[in-house]
Amino acid sequence: MNRRTVAAALTAAVALSPVAVAASPAAADPPLGPDTYVTGWDATAAQAFTAAALTPAEGHTIFAYVGIAVYDAVMAVHPQYQPFLVDADAPAGTSAEAAVAAAAHRVLAHSLPGQATAILDPAYASSLATIADGQAKADGVALGEYVAAALIAERTGDGFRAPATYTPDPDNPAAWIPTAPSPPIGPYLGLMRPFALSSADQFRPAGPPALGTKKWARDYTEVKDIGSSTSTTRTPEQTVAARFWAEPPVQQARGSFRHFVTERGLDIVQAARFMGMVSVTYADALIACFDAKYRYAFWRPVTAIRNGHTDGNDATAADPTWTPLVGTPNHPEYPSAHSCITPAGGIVVSRFLGTGQIDFTVPSLTGLGDRHFTRAKDLEHDASNARIWGGIHYRTSVEDGATIANKTAHHVLAHHFRAIDD
Repeated sequence: MNRRTVAAALTAAVALSPVAVAASPAAADPPLGPDTYVTGWDATAAQAFTAAALTPAEGHTIFAYVGIAVYDAVMAVHPQYQPFLVDADAPAGTSAEAAVAAAAHRVLAHSLPGQATAILDPAYASSLATIADGQAKADGVALGEYVAAALIAERTGDGFRAPATYTPDPDNPAAWIPTAPSPPIGPYLGLMRPFALSSADQFRPAGPPALGTKKWARDYTEVKDIGSSTSTTRTPEQTVAARFWAEPPVQQARGSFRHFVTERGLDIVQAARFMGMVSVTYADALIACFDAKYRYAFWRPVTAIRNGHTDGNDATAADPTWTPLVGTPNHPEYPSAHSCITPAGGIVVSRFLGTGQIDFTVPSLTGLGDRHFTRAKDLEHDASNARIWGGIHYRTSVEDGATIANKTAHHVLAHHFRAIDD
């Protein structure tokens, strides 16, 4: 189903709904107060995701579904920006708050059905209880339900959680070997249909350095030295940064986005737009990243350094007892996922604010202290280098990951979330 078909079906459904009325010209919207519904449902989604104990690959995809549904529902009520997927006209006076609650709840209940009874349904009841009963609320619920249903229908068969396996190449000494007994994370992700990119491999990088090269020896030696759990060259500040960026990535990112919305007092329109922008960008950057991860399936430092004698490079001495500072994620090394997505967030913030000064804070989840960034490049530098300081990535991996982040963010923002008259 294409966008026009979805839009037509949704418009017809809303028009025929017993709780909806025909749209009519409306006066200019009165000023809107600071949002609490978009951020409230993002927090509920984070709670449900955490309770479900899913992987980051699943989390960022689910948040993209939610972000699109919420954004399109709000744009139907306050049409200031171009819809992403579902183009609908809401009846005059429709409650955007009710639409947000209904859209988010429907998508989350579909994606996280095991959390419906304990988390999602009670949150939905509480959210709707804050909205006065009446036609505006009923129309908002109807709109949110239809937008969510249209999105779910459109994304059915997109490859999310599709069965996929990984088998190391026995003839490749640098083949990635899983670093945990659990199944590899996200082998399906790079096979998904992206949200805004034309294909998962649209920005596929050239790949990690060949094992016999000086570049490989440089990457190997750097992480072996500074990323070791017993490194004497890593500074205390670098150690804190490495541990900070090793916190649960989905929860950490979503907390930073909610902080951004709340700190600036964004209204429901701008909150929905920002969350939609950053959620789609993160999801597509991660899809592009995992396309490359399982295409190249490159070994992690913990495997490479313990087996440095097998790479055929005289400049890479093995250390069979080497251990990284932070835990190694259970998916291939190249490129760095944090480098693929976190710098993209900085670009979104910069574009959203219309300035290079992002004034962006990422809260710590473990008491390490929040980290504040004034420029998008500062955020990129910190998050990317931290993966080397933590002993889980090489220099080439973070550099090529950041390139994916930049290309993806610019592509998404060039084609979506633009003003109606743009």
